[in-house]
Amino acid sequence: MKLLCSLFFACAFFLFQPLFAQAPKTIPAFTFDEVYQSGKFHSDKLPKTGYIVLDFYDPGCGHCQKMGAGIAQNLQKLKNVSFYFISMNDKPYVDGFINMHAKALKGAANVKFLFDSGTQFIEKFSPSNYPSLYVYDAKTKALVQHLDGEDDVKKLLKAVGVSN
Repeated sequence: MKLLCSLFFACAFFLFQPLFAQAPKTIPAFTFDEVYQSGKFHSDKLPKTGYIVLDFYDPGCGHCQKMGAGIAQNLQKLKNVSFYFISMNDKPYVDGFINMHAKALKGAANVKFLFDSGTQFIEKFSPSNYPSLYVYDAKTKALVQHLDGEDDVKKLLKAVGVSN
């Protein structure tokens, strides 16, 4: 029931969100549950070098699955990028996403899976589509690019300075 309520709120938020909402120019403070480790992940634990990609996704979303697979296929090129996959879905759904679409992501040193048990991500980042990727410079925490509803990993590679 909790999942159903969260999904309803997320869908309603996406439908009625103002069209002028923009991605935060710097990373706001946040705390999410870690999916594969016990405890919380706080924004103050983010790296200070390279790029940070916050990927707000839904495990059942086709665009999210394609982007996840693209990231997994390009992990060797993306060593200077720290990925944070954030979902409002429970661990079994995250496991299914990884096992079916992006096996290389599980256990990768630069990838973490986080769980938003409420609506914190939506409230702070104002995504309007799945997946919603926020690329930040790790040193300055400044927004480099926001990719909303994008499934082409080439656009992400370009945003972090990696040639195809």
